[in-house]
Amino acid sequence: MNNKIIAVILIISIVLIGGYLWYNAGPVVSSQGYSSLKMPADEVSIYLSIQAINKTAEDAKNQYNSISDKVIGTLNSLGYNKSKLELSNYNIYPNYDWSNGAQKITGYTAISMIIIKIDNFDKVAEIIDKTIDAGALISTINFELSTKKQNEYKSQVLKEASQDSRIKADSIAAGLGKKVGRLVSVSSQEFNYPGPLLYYAGSAEKGSVASVRQAAMDISPRELEVSASVSAQYKLRAF
Repeated sequence: MNNKIIAVILIISIVLIGGYLWYNAGPVVSSQGYSSLKMPADEVSIYLSIQAINKTAEDAKNQYNSISDKVIGTLNSLGYNKSKLELSNYNIYPNYDWSNGAQKITGYTAISMIIIKIDNFDKVAEIIDKTIDAGALISTINFELSTKKQNEYKSQVLKEASQDSRIKADSIAAGLGKKVGRLVSVSSQEFNYPGPLLYYAGSAEKGSVASVRQAAMDISPRELEVSASVSAQYKLRAF
């Protein structure tokens, strides 16, 4: 009796192993799906340069502090307090004159950057006008996608890239007189967001007030392209 049970178990095991090997054997079809979207920027970043040049480091620092206080005060009056501003790259350095083959310090520069991100494009001209009047220089203006929008578009393009991969796999299989079976493997090649799109670039030393004011008046959202790709493998069905 025990021998019969063992024999049955062996037969069942062989059938199961054979079925598993048969199920996993055979050809697969690989395909790569792609999707891209062009969407308008929902955020603009304004890079304000605060700069002071004076004969001594102390005088440059004091002059810088005066300009910085005016610019930050102006931004506060427009509804942008320090929590909405990013201050970076503060530095004081000597300026040199290298004429006649000799190194001579001619003064000192104190400089930093204030970055403000806003989602209301109608406010850009006002911010530019008033911060320039307060003593700021405009370094760059960039169009961007907020983190919220990046996540939203990431979900959409990855879904569409996956669907595109399946459509291609179905087409390949049909061309071979087959049908697509189960999914074997899948991998995503990361969501691609190229980052900020430059709208205006000035010069911290010789920025043109007229040109940046005009650029601010003419500003309108530009489109940014996001994309994703997905690679997948499917079994080809035997019937």
